[in-house]
Amino acid sequence: MSHELRTPLNSLMILSHLLMDNKEGNLSEKQVGFARTMNDAGNDLLNLINDILDLSKVEAGRLEFHFEELKVIDLLEPLETMFRPLAEQKGLAFRIKTGAGVPECISTDMQRTQQILKNLLSNAFKFTNNGGVEVLASIPAPGENILPVPALAIAIRDNGIGISAEKQEIVFNAFQQGDGSTSRKFGGTGLGLSISRQLARGMQGEITLASREGRGASSPFTCH
Repeated sequence: MSHELRTPLNSLMILSHLLMDNKEGNLSEKQVGFARTMNDAGNDLLNLINDILDLSKVEAGRLEFHFEELKVIDLLEPLETMFRPLAEQKGLAFRIKTGAGVPECISTDMQRTQQILKNLLSNAFKFTNNGGVEVLASIPAPGENILPVPALAIAIRDNGIGISAEKQEIVFNAFQQGDGSTSRKFGGTGLGLSISRQLARGMQGEITLASREGRGASSPFTCH
């Protein structure tokens, strides 16, 4: 099913990208704009398909994890490369910090951990228009570790719109956002946080949310 969904969509995106490039110069600016809209819509649909397929695998208990010893810096550096251009485009500060005592290496699934961090950062940048976004890797203080074993916390902090206390658990449900106006204004499917939390739990970790409406949010991903 995955192949049948992705193959025609990838073809559509390749062709629309060729039209966007307009190498022969025979398309008007308006037509290039139409091709760009097609490509953007195709990319959104591909992301949705990937999210739904991941969600179905998680809920069916069929998603496999591949743990390996990885350097923490190798988890964080790609985030700088991926999100720095977006931060500059939106005029936001973007910092990645490592606290005292963080180990050089941890055992985790590289692909799934990156997927979680990218989802959390995408949300942070989507809902932040002033101030900045910060990634902080740290060892939880005594009494603050939500796992029963020694853990590493990677928190995504932003100065975005925030979310009220009564809606903070709702956003972790599939296809749910804070409210209808959030979806209309910012887009998205409401799948990112749901998938991220289930991936985290599949790796014996957890994602929490601390936020105040209008005051930004902090979303720590804690892994052992």
